[in-house]
Amino acid sequence: MFSKLINLFKVKEDDTLNFINQEAFQKPSKNHRFTQEEEDAFFEHLEKEDLAIQEESPSPKTTPTSRESTLKKMYACMKERDWNPKHHPKILIALSGSVLLAAFIAFMLHETPNPLLGKWQPIKKTNIFAPTGEIEFRKDQLLANGVTTPIEYTIESQYVEVVDLNTKMRIPFYITGDKTIELNLLGVKTTYKKIDK
Repeated sequence: MFSKLINLFKVKEDDTLNFINQEAFQKPSKNHRFTQEEEDAFFEHLEKEDLAIQEESPSPKTTPTSRESTLKKMYACMKERDWNPKHHPKILIALSGSVLLAAFIAFMLHETPNPLLGKWQPIKKTNIFAPTGEIEFRKDQLLANGVTTPIEYTIESQYVEVVDLNTKMRIPFYITGDKTIELNLLGVKTTYKKIDK
């Protein structure tokens, strides 16, 4: 194995430097300079090697391509890169499906705005009794006279019907103005005005 390692670093003899004076390399001197003839011989040898290499591997002659063939290749490449929904139906189907799903979810989650939500204060009654206290309508509760009652709403164009979930009693509140409602309970009409917070 040691001999293989030595052979690896051993310099192999070559004919490359035959034209140069070998004695000058074996006994180098500091003042030795190559003569003009030796330099010329060296460069002539390099030129001959270059010519031999070029003759062995001739480069293929390229014919200039016509402008039409170049344009055809460019057109084919651009056509491949051009995005067309006909070529990608899965993307188009997925996109339209997601839009339909979003529209369906928005439709299911949409609630009609409830005009009763908020605090209301009575302003007048049509009989001799004094008006009762404030009423506050919440999403699923009614707060009147300090008592909270679970309720449900049925929203119509002219009125909002409030259903008491405990007694199943239905009370219609008629919308008379932008911020006014009217309650007709057992022949007693009471008008309420919305209190802005």
